[in-house]
Amino acid sequence: MLRNLFRSYWDLPRMIHMLIMLEFTLSLIHVAFILVLNIFLRKQGFSDPEIASFNSLRFIGALIFAFPLGIYIRGKKLKPFFLLAAIVVPITSALIIESVHNETIPLIKLSFLLWGVGMMLMRVCSLPFIIRNTTQDNSTEALSLSASTWSLATIFSGIIISGLDWMNYYSFGSWIIYFNERNILWIITILGISAIIFALRITEKAPDNIQKDSTVFSLYKQYDWKVIIKALSPLIMISIGAGLTIPFVNLFFNSVFHLSASEFSILGSITAFLVFTFSLLVPSIRKKYGYWFTIVIVQAISICCLIVMALMELYVNYSFALIIALIAYIFRQPLMHMAHPASNELLMNYVGKRNQELISALSSSLWSASWFVSAKVFEWLRLLDFQYYQIFLITAGLYIIGNILFALLIREYEINKKVSSAKSFPLTDEITMD
Repeated sequence: MLRNLFRSYWDLPRMIHMLIMLEFTLSLIHVAFILVLNIFLRKQGFSDPEIASFNSLRFIGALIFAFPLGIYIRGKKLKPFFLLAAIVVPITSALIIESVHNETIPLIKLSFLLWGVGMMLMRVCSLPFIIRNTTQDNSTEALSLSASTWSLATIFSGIIISGLDWMNYYSFGSWIIYFNERNILWIITILGISAIIFALRITEKAPDNIQKDSTVFSLYKQYDWKVIIKALSPLIMISIGAGLTIPFVNLFFNSVFHLSASEFSILGSITAFLVFTFSLLVPSIRKKYGYWFTIVIVQAISICCLIVMALMELYVNYSFALIIALIAYIFRQPLMHMAHPASNELLMNYVGKRNQELISALSSSLWSASWFVSAKVFEWLRLLDFQYYQIFLITAGLYIIGNILFALLIREYEINKKVSSAKSFPLTDEITMD
């Protein structure tokens, strides 16, 4: 079974493997910044509201450019955009590090903004690239492998960060480098420059020659907007909720339980290993149990874990609180991420081929918009002295709404699929459903 599982990933086209390596190297930078940057900012004297304000800026670029980019890339090669992302992300990462170190606020804001644009290029283009260059037989494997790059990058980032923190410093003659947050981020950024190599090695098929009119009216006619809006509705709830929690989980564990950056990195590595493992199992689980289990049930369990983790802030003076919070976080992450490849596949199948590139762009844009709004809401709630557990419970409520909307979407998709199958085959034929 395991041999067949790994074989299915190994047999993916070479261009998909190059894309995965590109995603991994850029995710290496992204994850390291999530694990360390907020704590680096705090040590430089910035408050939680200021940190939230900086984080919100990285979503503005994606919010502005994702939608027009999704329209523009239809029928165009995507390699140039991958190469641009591979250049922009390391450069802006370096700018963030030095601007934070020197406390140059205008440059901090600009570099966060451009950094978000670079990551947006990667997100918007990767999903259409996978759909273009895979078949129905291996698309789930490619999407799952793409989703797992984040967790794999988290494992490696966590190991590197923890190892450097344990070493503390490195001496070469009279020259000494101390592995503080600034230098750790610099090392990861330098490693991430290798993304350019993988971007250059990507090959792709010539895209279909799609005729399109650039007028607003024609854009309305080219896409099934009712279907698109319905498909995006659960993502909006999930992304708003995630934006209130995910960027600030390290602050939660640092403020409430006094975990350091290196300790949180170890925690991130543990959860990432589980995320990576669970993500690879998604194709088999999805094919065996369907979308309902892989998305709705799995996300429901994850929401329960989030609620438990949040409530442990009320019991911070008890020794068991940290242990339970850690266990809940460790299992929340892989369960929530496990649903992502299946939900992406569901949305791409639900909207149909003509809407797939646009849904990729809009999902990225809405995700960024939601996280921008969420970061501002988090900033506002912290100014009002809301506790972390209260904010995380709001996230849980939004997740529940999003999960219900996913359940309704799956129900409609399966009904439509059944009707379509009934029209295609004689009534006497047996119809197999997910």
